[in-house]
Amino acid sequence: MQRQGLIPANARVLVAVSGGPDSVGLLAVLQELGHSRHIPGLVLHVAHMNYCLRGRESDEDAAFVSRLGTQCGIPVH
Repeated sequence: MQRQGLIPANARVLVAVSGGPDSVGLLAVLQELGHSRHIPGLVLHVAHMNYCLRGRESDEDAAFVSRLGTQCGIPVH
């Protein structure tokens, strides 16, 4: 990604995470790229928006994303 100029060194990236497998997988890949120094200085943040459209399920997704951010040491907004 860095070679292609998609994410430069020392970038701050806000990752939209719904709690589903695609966005959680994207977060995991970006975190690994930062830890492995493929993208030096990469700083990640997570964004999650609970629109409360699916009742309890929406709340469970929000709680999951919050726990995920805490476990990974990534701020959740």
